[in-house]
Amino acid sequence: MNDVPILVCSCGRRLRAPGAIPGRVGRCPSCGGELRVPEPVVEPSVPPRRKKTRKGSAGSTKPTAIWQGLIQPPEGPEGLRESLLYPLWGATGISLLVLLPPLFWMTTLPFVTAVFAWSAGPSLFGIGLLFLLLPAGMGFLLASGYTLLYLGAVAASSAVGEMHHPRWPDWELSTIASGLARWAWAGLVGMMVGGLPATYYWVYCGDVDLFDALILADLLALGACYALMGLLASILHEDALAANPFTVLSAIWRVGWGYLAPCLLAVLAVVLAGTVLAATFETQNGALSAFLFWLFWVVVLYESMVVLRVLGLFYRVHARRLGWFRDRTGWGV
Repeated sequence: MNDVPILVCSCGRRLRAPGAIPGRVGRCPSCGGELRVPEPVVEPSVPPRRKKTRKGSAGSTKPTAIWQGLIQPPEGPEGLRESLLYPLWGATGISLLVLLPPLFWMTTLPFVTAVFAWSAGPSLFGIGLLFLLLPAGMGFLLASGYTLLYLGAVAASSAVGEMHHPRWPDWELSTIASGLARWAWAGLVGMMVGGLPATYYWVYCGDVDLFDALILADLLALGACYALMGLLASILHEDALAANPFTVLSAIWRVGWGYLAPCLLAVLAVVLAGTVLAATFETQNGALSAFLFWLFWVVVLYESMVVLRVLGLFYRVHARRLGWFRDRTGWGV
């Protein structure tokens, strides 16, 4: 029987970590220093089991990595191509793609059905749907808040270079509300930076030509870039106020063109999800439309994990340039 691992911090604090995953990084409750769970030690009395090996290009053998997903994580440096498969590396990511899309489908379907019903004219069916909107909306907010907490943990664990998926967050209403507030504030500030100027220009520019379309796209892209960096700052600082203009704009200035890659990835993710959603509304077949709406949520959740993974790795690469934490980070996973 294996003993419960004991973690010893540099401040002298000893912590018991039952059930901890080897390689996971945590935070000391006394000083806030980082603690990494060590790999398990094989007892001398028990002969070590022979690990499965695979042959390399030069004839050498390497032990296979421990993984619980559908696809094995990369053994070498992780690039964008490897990050695209990140949701399939672990059990929690796969569970997210299996369990949450039906929940989002059920909580948002009454709103979509109500829009179609009222667009065809007032009816008893449309009035009956109004009684479903409130419980569906509450369920959607809870599911969204919990999902956003997990996605924030994806960014934080990626920022420290973890290959394991983060564990499920605790189901606490206060924690869910604070996580939802960080995401909402980052999106609201991004909307104020790019969305309000774009709306003002669209109202007063008259007929939109190619030049006007380019200006509108630039303004919206500016707001999206600000929102993405603001989201990263609020997640890693664990504070919505970290999405302030000084922190966000100075960070974008420091990393320069290196920030273009995660922004383009986020734009492509939005375009793909929007394409699936548009196909959902365009189809005339009810069963196909319902399937595409479920597929839309699968795509959104999959893309969100990939984007947050790339965003966390972006911080890891540019941590010194960003300069958000001088001595240590103020967060842990």
